[in-house]
Amino acid sequence: MQPNTAVILAAGQSIRLRPLTNDSPKCLLQMGPKTILDWQLQALQSAEIVDIVMVVGYRKEMIQAHIAENYPELNVTYVVNEDFTTTNTLFSLELALRSFEGDFYYLNADVVFDKEILHRLVPNEGGGYLAIDRKQCREEEVKVIVDGDQILEIGKHLDPAICYGEFIGVAKFTGSFAERFRNTVYEEAIEENKMKFFEHALDVMSDKTGMTAVDITGLPCVEVDFPEDYEYATQTVLATFSYQ
Repeated sequence: MQPNTAVILAAGQSIRLRPLTNDSPKCLLQMGPKTILDWQLQALQSAEIVDIVMVVGYRKEMIQAHIAENYPELNVTYVVNEDFTTTNTLFSLELALRSFEGDFYYLNADVVFDKEILHRLVPNEGGGYLAIDRKQCREEEVKVIVDGDQILEIGKHLDPAICYGEFIGVAKFTGSFAERFRNTVYEEAIEENKMKFFEHALDVMSDKTGMTAVDITGLPCVEVDFPEDYEYATQTVLATFSYQ
């Protein structure tokens, strides 16, 4: 049975994008005719995913107001990370996972992507499916090492020279893999890991069986971390989307 829930992590301050994020959360930055969040929610709707668990923190009222005004048809559960200034995505995901059970899709709130990327994940069942862009990666990107389509290692710490590509921050977790991953997140969300990214939990799983790279190379997407990413997304990526 297809999961109908998507987790979106949108608690952070996005300091590297300032001054663009001085008065707005990153997900509400305008990207062409829509915000980043609009592109994401409409992609989810196109796949009939309408139950959203949204982790918020910085400028949370703006996100809640935007969704209430524009997406009354969605079932949105807000989970507040009150410690958003001192924690990272591992802790935000742990908070989200404690609010529901079962399989789920995962989205970083700062990824602008064509809806076809999400649709490539939809048919897959029984494992963890991560959208991977085959490319020469930069040091700060979340990279993967694979054997065939099976992911062996994941994280920013990996050597770009030996990596297969970049995890773009869109994934689907189902079946026994989802349960193993969920339990690992709970185990790893401890004080000493408070600034870890959520991919840390994937990397330290004792049993990675079923963690699969879904090749989305050639489909438009960009993670907006820096002002140059924002410029690239607005001037180049949006023009290649399969929907407007």
